[in-house]
Amino acid sequence: MRTSVAGFRKHAGPGLQSRQAKWLNTHLPIGRTEIQIALTIFLAALSAAGCAKIAEPQPPELRIPLPATDLAVRQVSDFIVLTVSKPERNTNGSEATTLRSVDVYRLSEDGNAKDAAGGVDQGQFTKRALRILSVSASRFSEYLNEKTFTFQDRFLSDPSAMYSHTFRYAVRFINDKKQSGGFSNQVSITPVPIPLPPIGLSAKGSQDSISLKWTAPSENMDGSRPPHIAGYNIYRTEDPKQFPSNPINPEPVQATGFEDLNFRFDTTYYYAITTVGGLQRPRPESLHSQTLPVSTKDTFPPDPPKDFSAILQGDTVILLWAPSPSADVDGYRIYRQEQGGAKRKPVQTELIRALSFRDSRVEAGKKYEYEIRAVDTHGNESVPVKAETEQR
Repeated sequence: MRTSVAGFRKHAGPGLQSRQAKWLNTHLPIGRTEIQIALTIFLAALSAAGCAKIAEPQPPELRIPLPATDLAVRQVSDFIVLTVSKPERNTNGSEATTLRSVDVYRLSEDGNAKDAAGGVDQGQFTKRALRILSVSASRFSEYLNEKTFTFQDRFLSDPSAMYSHTFRYAVRFINDKKQSGGFSNQVSITPVPIPLPPIGLSAKGSQDSISLKWTAPSENMDGSRPPHIAGYNIYRTEDPKQFPSNPINPEPVQATGFEDLNFRFDTTYYYAITTVGGLQRPRPESLHSQTLPVSTKDTFPPDPPKDFSAILQGDTVILLWAPSPSADVDGYRIYRQEQGGAKRKPVQTELIRALSFRDSRVEAGKKYEYEIRAVDTHGNESVPVKAETEQR
């Protein structure tokens, strides 16, 4: 018992030592040394915990979204379109999960600004720029497509003023504590009057392409003539509610027609054309033309096989041919009839996928006429190629 109390006294304070030691000697019977030791260690631990050192207070972690560096601008019809990526990281490297709003700023300058490419000092931009849009997190879905925000500046108060000014834009990301890492990169644009959309869009399908045609606009969107046409862009989608941001042509098409070679059968595509105007890049575009739905169905017969021959050897006719040049051929169908007969019969119910066939269902002394057709994957048959049996 003395050993237990002594061990306890090494860890407990003077007052606590005397009181707890007295309790141990009074309440624990002799012979319960193990319990006494365990309780002594427990009480010592409580005493030590009460004397633990409190850690120094740490400053709160700042979660401020990084400023954007990929803000881009282009003209569409008589308004400006801005695109920028949603921030993924904060200034401290953590994931950007506290974004609560995006603010869009515009600085207007008369004529063609001399410093358009380099931008203006951020302090000057802050003083002179006007905040034209503030989008809260609850409205992000209206502006966000996957990871990219798209904003529009439509100049509703004075649409004609856009052609006599250069406009500089920047955006700021704001967190839930109303903090920002600063403005994004600046972009500038000098809008120009561009032609109206093309009209009269039509389409015609073939085995290899969808041929589009349209009529050029007759004037610019401000009513001036002739229209300043730099080409056309072709947009295609399978969802009529949303067209992609990029056309299917890499460069503006100069003609009023286009051959779409990259398509699938049994699909409905929706096409729209824009007129491209001006010389600046990215080039300004008109609004989309009227949307044209095109359903692709393979009703086009394949090319027939070539060099079809029927060689009689004893009581068997050996049929040989060269393949059809069409890429979608699934096989061949061969018919036979007696020479001068009125009824033809297939030599086999299934398609023949080889380039030869042995017909042993013939009668000696009779002559036969054969007919072969190529069949594509949609069941379309080519024009027939005929051959009569030859003795060799």
